[in-house]
Amino acid sequence: MGRYDYYKPGDWNAICEVCGQKFKASKLKRRWDGLLVCKKDWEPRHPQDFVRGVKDKQSVPFTRKEASDNVVHLCGPCERSSVAGIAVVGCSVAGNALSNDEILVCLGI
Repeated sequence: MGRYDYYKPGDWNAICEVCGQKFKASKLKRRWDGLLVCKKDWEPRHPQDFVRGVKDKQSVPFTRKEASDNVVHLCGPCERSSVAGIAVVGCSVAGNALSNDEILVCLGI
């Protein structure tokens, strides 16, 4: 016969839901998560469970319109030539030929 197999009026045998040992129901206590547990397995709820986050302020103090992307391309002397591979579209001028020395300079040779 076990240590809790005795008669006590108004009490009954129960099992601890954590360790599985038999106790009288009056010796068990309901834990914060709803389990009936013995004195050894009872624990209070952790204080961190009650901490709530603070909402961040996501707005900025001021705003400004985004700058437009106005890129001005200035054509250089090499880009204004009519030589294929050196001239830049929109800058080249028909009939604007370069000398051989100028071509080498534009090619970086």
